[in-house]
Amino acid sequence: MRRKLVLWFVLLIAGFLTGLIVQYARLQRVQQKLSASTKQLGSCQSSEQLSQLRDTATMMYLEVVQQNYGKAAEYSRRVFDQAQQVASSTEDPAVRNLLRDTLATRDQITADLAKGDAAALSEIQPVLSKLEQTAKH
Repeated sequence: MRRKLVLWFVLLIAGFLTGLIVQYARLQRVQQKLSASTKQLGSCQSSEQLSQLRDTATMMYLEVVQQNYGKAAEYSRRVFDQAQQVASSTEDPAVRNLLRDTLATRDQITADLAKGDAAALSEIQPVLSKLEQTAKH
């Protein structure tokens, strides 16, 4: 009787440990999938932010082409605010460097737009071109 009790106890512990190991392995697989999904989500969010930034910069460019400098100045403010926000949140050093370069043009573009100077167009074109190239990748 005592042997049967010990045997049942050993089998119970073995069954418990087997179930624990199976659940642990399943948990590890799910955590890996979650990690991959989280990285993919972050990448998609970054791409979406860059696309929004590019779209706003395009609107700024179009307003300058149409000589609507006041409207272009509003878009300019949005562009540089978005660029600063994305630069502070991105993990990608290439994007961060691009946005730093973009932010370096802020004062010149803002001044040109405030004066109603068409020279702003030549300042905006390279910014827009770089954003377009980056958003496509």
